Amino acid sequence: MSKDGEEPGGNISEEPSSPQQTNLLDSIFREDGPMPPAKIRLRFFAGALDIFLLTAVSLFIIWKIAIPRSHPGAFEELVELSQEMDLSEFIEQWVLANSPETNLSENLQQAATYAFELQLIIFWLYFAFGEAFFSGGTLGKRLLRIRTVSTVTLDKPPVFIGIVRGGTKTFLIFFPLAALLNLFALFFNKRKQMGHDLLSKTAVIDEKFVNLAPKS
Repeated sequence: MSKDGEEPGGNISEEPSSPQQTNLLDSIFREDGPMPPAKIRLRFFAGALDIFLLTAVSLFIIWKIAIPRSHPGAFEELVELSQEMDLSEFIEQWVLANSPETNLSENLQQAATYAFELQLIIFWLYFAFGEAFFSGGTLGKRLLRIRTVSTVTLDKPPVFIGIVRGGTKTFLIFFPLAALLNLFALFFNKRKQMGHDLLSKTAVIDEKFVNLAPKS
């Protein structure tokens, strides 16, 4: 090699790049980058708003519209049962709805299973449509001005990815242990991606600071 860092043939050798420089996504999804990730507290608050809204809407749809048509009398039976039991016993029976130890009638057991399945579908559709068709934002995200983007296209997630991500979020909401495991991914990446973000190749960004010029 010749002096001044020139290689044979006249090419100038480049200094080895640091891992941060070579990782384009880390340079984009950082606090002082062009697409800064949303703070975790904003994501949790947006999620809580969505869950509160969905729970209210889904309970109305299920117990006022769907259950009276599919399992007549189940709602009235549920009200009577709640009056006969204290809250802890009522919750226990509802959790054990499909278990041999339950005291629920067959009609109420079937209604409980149907209600749970329908609620899963409602949550899944809500999150999938929000991610895929509304620029990566549910109502909760819209209110807090955060949204989901694809780490591949840097735009809203494709329809299929939105469906997959919506289903994964729904699963995490109804199975808390899986949700806790999902959070561990935060300790292994710089982009504040949770497990379902990594799985779907997405990230949640803060719209208030999108396109903010990186600090010098």
